Amino acid sequence: MHQTRLGRGTGGQGEVAVRGVRVDAHAHVFRSVTDDYPRGANEMVPSDREASIEQLSAEMDTAGVDAAVLVPLDHHDRYVAEALASEPNRFAAVGVAGAAVLGKTDDDPVEVLRIRRTLFPFHALRASWLGDAERSVKESPFLPVAEALSEQGLPLWTYLPPDQLPLLEELVQVVPDLVVVLNHMGFCPFEKRVDGHGRPWFPDPFPQSTLAALQRLSDVENVHVSFAGQYAFSRQQPPYQDLNEVVASIVSWYGASRMMWGSDYPWIEEEPGYGAMADLPRASLPQLSQADLAEVSGGTALRLFPHLAGTLQAV
Repeated sequence: MHQTRLGRGTGGQGEVAVRGVRVDAHAHVFRSVTDDYPRGANEMVPSDREASIEQLSAEMDTAGVDAAVLVPLDHHDRYVAEALASEPNRFAAVGVAGAAVLGKTDDDPVEVLRIRRTLFPFHALRASWLGDAERSVKESPFLPVAEALSEQGLPLWTYLPPDQLPLLEELVQVVPDLVVVLNHMGFCPFEKRVDGHGRPWFPDPFPQSTLAALQRLSDVENVHVSFAGQYAFSRQQPPYQDLNEVVASIVSWYGASRMMWGSDYPWIEEEPGYGAMADLPRASLPQLSQADLAEVSGGTALRLFPHLAGTLQAV
């Protein structure tokens, strides 16, 4: 393991800050589809595709990445639960909200969340729906879940289509202590395509309406942004200089202490490669000081998931 220094820091959730530590704050692992390991399948993830925890760990070791946040493809999360159990101090995990947790069934969504976490003790919840876009979030069946997340100190990991952004802006006012992580630079998925490398690609990822909402959300201290997914938005090779203006805006709005790098493995495994993504904070954020670069590369993620510090060894 590469050299690390443990220390105290401020900002964000908790008190842990580690200099020189690298945390991949967004990576997917999954098995091929079987009766024991069901999951969704599509052009990007056909039923026979795998991205094993062993493969990810090998990539991390080669690139000098200490820890990672694992995100299932959907609410079928048995494999990620097993990966978390295998190295609970090296990995954090995000659960993906299914219909019951979103409040779309007759079940109590908070109770469903509680039961799911007894089986799979994930550390954050990913949601792509917060409620009816034509109604206030105060009327949403998901609101009690958001309140439960806030009470338990679990971040909401958002990947929202454009019509859900107004609900998020309302939600962070209604539940002010809720920690939110905007996935993939705050991008709102729409018009998804698949490129020649089997990766997601979006033709117009950051319209002005999205950028305006990102700027407004930055006024809320508990809202963070994952620095991930650039390959899907850029028309260039790393360090994706055609995104410089958007990246500079996000840095100015959120600051390094609310940004965290993620690889979005395995979509980047072949092109541009895990190592290139691990080097992206340094390559694409030359304006940052070493201390701020350390925040993006790992410090912010460690404050959100302080148990990951247990895998680190000071040498």
